[in-house]
Amino acid sequence: MKWLIIQFLGTSAGTPTRSRGLPSVLVYDGRRYILLDCGEGTQYRLLQVGVSVCRIDIVLITHLHGDHVFGLPGLISSMALLGRVKNLKIFGPVGLLDMLESCIKFLNTLPFKVEIFEIEDFNDTNPKIILAEDDLEISCIKTMHSTTNFAYRLRWYIPLGKFKPEVAKKLNIPTRYWKLLHTGHVVTLEDGRIIRPEDVVELRRRQPLTIVYTGDTAPCENVVEISKDADVLIHEATFSGDEKPEDVWSQGHSRTIDAANIAARANVKMLILTHISARYEGLEDKLLEEARRYFKNTYIAYDLQKFYIEPY
Repeated sequence: MKWLIIQFLGTSAGTPTRSRGLPSVLVYDGRRYILLDCGEGTQYRLLQVGVSVCRIDIVLITHLHGDHVFGLPGLISSMALLGRVKNLKIFGPVGLLDMLESCIKFLNTLPFKVEIFEIEDFNDTNPKIILAEDDLEISCIKTMHSTTNFAYRLRWYIPLGKFKPEVAKKLNIPTRYWKLLHTGHVVTLEDGRIIRPEDVVELRRRQPLTIVYTGDTAPCENVVEISKDADVLIHEATFSGDEKPEDVWSQGHSRTIDAANIAARANVKMLILTHISARYEGLEDKLLEEARRYFKNTYIAYDLQKFYIEPY
């Protein structure tokens, strides 16, 4: 992976504005295109950035409010019209299956399989792994919103540096463990020895590359937990720090300063604010200033804006 690319397709809250569409974020890791939420208008934004809907591999839906999910039926319909053949994985809260099946039945026979994985509501404070494949692990945790909302953590176990096969052979490490060690995993051998990546790899990065996307939430401990030491935290900031906290939190939302405090407590490297209420159109500089008082490395996302995250 040369770069991890995060591109915002929609950054508004609730309703679109002249400059902001409904929530959706595109993540590209060099192998996969992953959509975080799919508000109405997402496929139009994909056209603008030159990414075919047929290239989307995974969709992660945080919750079932319309501004985060109503783009999915149209997205799937366009995929069918364009002759998509590879499977599509969609994850989201219980209720997603009923919603999509009622739409898909009007599309006749799809030329590809839509795999819908509903995440049962859970109150565990430990993130739950929902997908683990090759170098990517996706987990989620429940947040505080007016309906069930899951924050998602995406972790890439990328090669840490140059692997030293001569050292691995000298230590009698079976070759089946080499890839795990090279991608940052600690392994325990049959003889009980614990082998760490730094034993056989010239380290450039010790931790997985991690981004967290909150969806809609009031500030809560679960977001701190799932965001610990993340490279990027994408946190909703529906309201300004001038608003009364009780009024905002009771709606299951956050202020700019709430998101910044979460980022500081979680020790993340970068905070990106999104889900901006229409009432603040043109006032983004003020919102950014509020957040940077509490967390300096903060940015406010705009539609079509790209962030390049270096893996090392």
